Amino acid sequence: MKVKIPAKFKPLFTPNRYKVYYGGRGAAKSWNFARALLILGAQKTIRVLCTREVQKSIRDSVHRLLKDQIVELGLSANYAVFNTEIKGANGTEFIFEGLKHDPEKIKSYEGVDICWVEEANKVTDESWDVLVPTIRKPGSEIWVSFNTGFKFDPTYQRFVVNPPPDALVVKATWRDNPFLSAELLAEKNYLEKVDYEKYLHIWEGELRTLADGAIFGEQITKAKQEGRILNIPIESSCEVHTFWDLGKNDHTAIWFMQQVGMEHRFIDYHENRLKDIDYYARVIKDKGYLYGTHYMPHDVDVQLLGMKTTRKQQFEQSGVRPIEVIPRIPDKMEGIEAARKVFGKCWFDKTRCDRGIETLSNYRFIFDEDKDSYRLKPHHDWASNGADAFMQFAQGYNPETEDMDFDIPSGVGL
Repeated sequence: MKVKIPAKFKPLFTPNRYKVYYGGRGAAKSWNFARALLILGAQKTIRVLCTREVQKSIRDSVHRLLKDQIVELGLSANYAVFNTEIKGANGTEFIFEGLKHDPEKIKSYEGVDICWVEEANKVTDESWDVLVPTIRKPGSEIWVSFNTGFKFDPTYQRFVVNPPPDALVVKATWRDNPFLSAELLAEKNYLEKVDYEKYLHIWEGELRTLADGAIFGEQITKAKQEGRILNIPIESSCEVHTFWDLGKNDHTAIWFMQQVGMEHRFIDYHENRLKDIDYYARVIKDKGYLYGTHYMPHDVDVQLLGMKTTRKQQFEQSGVRPIEVIPRIPDKMEGIEAARKVFGKCWFDKTRCDRGIETLSNYRFIFDEDKDSYRLKPHHDWASNGADAFMQFAQGYNPETEDMDFDIPSGVGL
């Protein structure tokens, strides 16, 4: 069988535990993945799980793409296409499932030979933690395809920044597609001319810096324009206040801020998940700052089931004190508006606060597809905890109650 496959995608036919293709539009990543899988499935009997983070119906899957490619490749005699699955004459199977809504069902697919994760930039850490150990058959592979999103997307971090062993990681763009249509080429050229920044993201696969519907989009943009995201010196004699969002099954986030004059200088940020209180107490101690007050959300003072003491008491016993508990504000928009209002007086260290700045840039409103508009309700994902911790600062910190007798050194560059 002779099929034209762009040179960039020929490694799909050689063994690797992970085959990760990411980049920009027009690279035909999904198109070539589908072709390669259908060819492999025609050559030998394999079981292929095609998945993505959310699949509400078969229409959300790559079922239609595979169906079209079966015809395009002349493989209609090799495959039977059903409403929710595709079967090969030799016993090959293509199965379609979403990751998010039924993780227990995903765990049942341990006999899979190849798992194709499409639109993988939307897959969460939790979903990867379920999927990866499930695909454990000897010689099994995980194929990952996505358009580049944000620097701290779990998939980008997992496979591009910190690729696992035996991972083929390839960036592909329109330049790697010799079959790019004249229509797509015209679209690329037009966007390059009218909006170069958007062009770089969509077509060249460069990282995004601001989410669609970003709640703090205007504030982040202004901070960049005014030069308030830069390298900030740490003033050793100035107290550092911390602002927390405590995760249970997700991330705990901590902002570190020095009040210098009327400037709120965010000098550091820390985030991790599934760690105990002793771990975060060590983080605080190891940074070696001169601490002021640790501001924590209302639930730190709640005694959880099975605990003899509250988390506030446990933090205090670990040396994290004094702690000020910030009352819960039922209306999320009130916290958002408080953060927007104070943002203009905030400065951020661009290196130590890199992850925190990304959370603020990507904290976004939920998009209602039925109404084609954004709802005044934040979307909960990896960016939420850092944004919530920042809102603890906006809601609970009052510089007038803190010691502000600090001489600003000359030549700090701010």
